[in-house]
Amino acid sequence: MTRIGWATDIHLSVCDESTRQGFYNEVRSAKLDQLWLGGDIGEADNIETLLSELIISVETRVYFVLGNHDFYFGSISGVRAMADQLCKQYEEAVYLSHCRVREVTPKIGVVGHDGWADGRIGDYETSMVMMHDYRHIEELSGYGKLERWEHMKAQGDQAARHLENTLPEAMEKYEEVYLLTHVPPLREACWYEGNIANDEWAPHFTCKAVGDTILEIAAKYPSNLSVFCGHTHSSGVCHPAPNITIYTYGAEYEKPRLSKILEL
Repeated sequence: MTRIGWATDIHLSVCDESTRQGFYNEVRSAKLDQLWLGGDIGEADNIETLLSELIISVETRVYFVLGNHDFYFGSISGVRAMADQLCKQYEEAVYLSHCRVREVTPKIGVVGHDGWADGRIGDYETSMVMMHDYRHIEELSGYGKLERWEHMKAQGDQAARHLENTLPEAMEKYEEVYLLTHVPPLREACWYEGNIANDEWAPHFTCKAVGDTILEIAAKYPSNLSVFCGHTHSSGVCHPAPNITIYTYGAEYEKPRLSKILEL
């Protein structure tokens, strides 16, 4: 039996040391074989310190993807490069956005990517939502609305390409596949306070490129695919295909916690 813990949107940068240590203690007490993290760990100017602290403290292997907040006050490329270096420093750390399928058990594999809100679901052109992403992330700041949209779509397409290169291998080899990402890949998975995102908010909280890729690839294989995402801080479950279940996990600022424990 392999014991897995899942946590997302833990936002350790807004937690005091006592709260962070309480979360690490929860993870250690759960006696996990692996901890899976769904992004939004900190911001660009503190995530290296926080992620290092977490990796050292939880005393288990850590598989992670990054979320939009992790790039605030920095760049996507810079933080991802830092994540690669961190994984070289700590053999317990695995950044799924930059690696192939990982075996959990002989029958179970895991893949993942940060994902990105690509503005393709809902009505981006008329939406009045102005995310902090668009001010505080280097690759998205300083652009007009339509120019920014092209960069958002490019990030979503990059995530989809990674899954095109990893998910088929996982679905072919394993009976059960888990996919970790930050951004909900379908509108049906984009929950907020019990409701599905409307056209105003969906463009900023879903990644259609990843959703389309998941649906297309999973349709070719009998394996079951479970997708774990976050980003919206609200929980929900959807079943877009007979062999796909998408779990969106909730979160609260200053209250990091394990969202789910799996025994596989």
